[in-house]
Amino acid sequence: MYGIQWFKVDKNIFNNRKIQLLLKYKDGDTYFRVWIQLLAIAVECANNGRLEIGTKPITFVDCAKIMGKTSDKMRRILEEFLKLGMLEKDGEIYQIKNWYKYQSIEKYENYQVLNRERQQRYREKLKNENEKSTVNVTLGDAEEEKRIENKTKEEIKEEIKREEDENGFREYKLQGINPQ
Repeated sequence: MYGIQWFKVDKNIFNNRKIQLLLKYKDGDTYFRVWIQLLAIAVECANNGRLEIGTKPITFVDCAKIMGKTSDKMRRILEEFLKLGMLEKDGEIYQIKNWYKYQSIEKYENYQVLNRERQQRYREKLKNENEKSTVNVTLGDAEEEKRIENKTKEEIKEEIKREEDENGFREYKLQGINPQ
């Protein structure tokens, strides 16, 4: 369905009255930890908050094995989540109630689409800039070749100005200056 590797937890989770009730139970910390683990399992199952692997529902026995609890204790915890309206049961399948409301999967998917489009525009912009820079380099190369040609012509002119004397030395003639 979706490839997220995280789940959202509201910063005010400890102000939620259901969580406050759970934490006041004898094993409140265990209840809370199981709730967080169920959220993580729901993300892993990637099926809209439904706790199932493929087409097989995750039972309280499976949860007990996954979380290292006794089957009896896990059954009691899941029943309490059902009573509090944190979980729903669809046939044999447990489901996190209001999964979409709290996880904002649609917002995440929209974000991914917008990010993909933004990345595509950026890559097209880079491609266009590379094409422009290739043209500029080509023009730059032509200008460089022209400069080399001009330099060569100037060097040839200068060499013509130089004359060798009888000892094999060339005499440099400076332009615009008359020797006296």
